[in-house]
Amino acid sequence: MLQKLIRACVQQRLPVLAVVIGIAAFGVSAYLDTAIEAFPDVTNMQVNVIAQMPGQAPEEIERQVTIPLERALNGTPGMIQMRSESLFGLALVWLTFEDGQDGFRARALVAERFQDADLPSGVTPQLAPDDTPLGQIFQYHVVSDRHTPEQIRGEQEWTISRILRQVPGVADVVNFGGFLKEYHIVVDPVALQAHGLTLQDLCDVVAKSNHNVGGGFLHSGTQELVIRGVGYLRDPHEITQAVLKNEGGTAATSATTTRSGSPKDACSCAAARTPLAFSTRFTRKSRNSTRRSSRKG
Repeated sequence: MLQKLIRACVQQRLPVLAVVIGIAAFGVSAYLDTAIEAFPDVTNMQVNVIAQMPGQAPEEIERQVTIPLERALNGTPGMIQMRSESLFGLALVWLTFEDGQDGFRARALVAERFQDADLPSGVTPQLAPDDTPLGQIFQYHVVSDRHTPEQIRGEQEWTISRILRQVPGVADVVNFGGFLKEYHIVVDPVALQAHGLTLQDLCDVVAKSNHNVGGGFLHSGTQELVIRGVGYLRDPHEITQAVLKNEGGTAATSATTTRSGSPKDACSCAAARTPLAFSTRFTRKSRNSTRRSSRKG
């Protein structure tokens, strides 16, 4: 039998060589696609739901947010376990699905079901990124000796993160460090009371002062000119010019009751001499993180 097999291989050299080359190519391809990990991801298929209700105690979160979410998500097809946790201002629900469950289908079912939850006004649940506890694949920092921490964080938020999220298999990019661009308003309660105003009055005025409006069109012969009012606040000085109250023809602006400016809070890069911002990339479940981390954006 062995002699016949050898004789057939010798007589049919080209077909045998083609079969050997095909098997070798398949083996090389399988080797390159094999997910070789230091810590293999053996976690179950999970979908996490996050809901925020700032300022509320865990008891209120449990009663008003967590329990309604559990009732709405109970009975989701393919789900084998559901756990929840209520924290200060935060509700977390973990749903574990059967092995082999398609992740996108599971997330779609969960997103469809929590829309029916009877939640307080202003509470909108969201799905956590499609990653796993072992999905952290890459950390990096952005350094510059010519830009401020605020500019570096802005570049990370609006440019670098957007490009990295386009890489197939990347579930999320988490940014920290640097300075977020924001303005803080420090209220003087005595001055506010002297003008007969409340903190809510100040919040309403600032919110209404920070938006653009459209004014339609102005016809001029055969032309149409677009009219719009530009009212976005561009610096702390413009916040102080917001009119809070008209007292006998005299405008009381927020400059008389507040101080505004850009914060200089400490950040994770405070000990570094060069301004920088950090970021972490997470890969989706059942993806080869070795290939994801080595791929260019």
